[in-house]
Amino acid sequence: MTLWKTMKYTQNLTAQERHVVDYILQQPQAVFEQNAQQLARLTLTSASTIVRLCKKLGLNGYPDFQLKLALELSPEQRQHGVAETMQTMGVEGHLQTISSVYDEALIETRRMCIPAVMQKVMDWIKEARRIDIYGSDSNYYTAELACARWNEIGVTAIAQNNANHHYLSSPHIDPSTLSFIISHTGRNRSMLDIARTLKSNGRRIVALTVDGSPLAELSDYTLYTYAQRPGTLGKMYSMMSAQYLFDVLYAGTMPEDVELAADRSDDETL
Repeated sequence: MTLWKTMKYTQNLTAQERHVVDYILQQPQAVFEQNAQQLARLTLTSASTIVRLCKKLGLNGYPDFQLKLALELSPEQRQHGVAETMQTMGVEGHLQTISSVYDEALIETRRMCIPAVMQKVMDWIKEARRIDIYGSDSNYYTAELACARWNEIGVTAIAQNNANHHYLSSPHIDPSTLSFIISHTGRNRSMLDIARTLKSNGRRIVALTVDGSPLAELSDYTLYTYAQRPGTLGKMYSMMSAQYLFDVLYAGTMPEDVELAADRSDDETL
């Protein structure tokens, strides 16, 4: 659940804390324009009330509250909030914040996973003589990492960042070849072009994207990524989400003899 929804629906608040929440819901930009003491004066409460509210919302303090809220608001609402908070929160704040980003991305992605779909995709991976993973920009690096792991255990996997129409349309491609396409909006033109070409040639397609996107509609199966956060750290959520999905697939398709070999290697180094 987002911080915004948590503020709206949390029940165990005092009258003063509820007053602060109502004020923020009406004027969220005030969070980035005021420190805790100033916000307390605006809401006719106290700094200790602000701190207690942050704790009840599951946060470490007011700076953490500022950053979490900033990540959920539009650029117009945020104004200078993210940059100012990131610059002033310190190392401990960054450590906690990035941990929270990872936790939220993994928890929300896990919540959207459909085990039966994951199992079907794993079965296709085991059948495939080759895996292609398509992604542009930062998604290409996610594709490269996923391919590197599969290649290490003898599964041929190749990362692609654009359309090779000669290859995509080749009638000689093994029918077991499995293509993953990463696009967190599901509207990237080059990825949609690849999906259409693959689909027209009867290829197996698995999308990593959001529900209801054009890419999802073109794919045989969709693995949903958590990519709903705007702001400076917004891309980190979607990257962690996609990486989590590939790691689950990797773990679920790793041959048993590879796992045993890894265990013996670990034992030998102890």
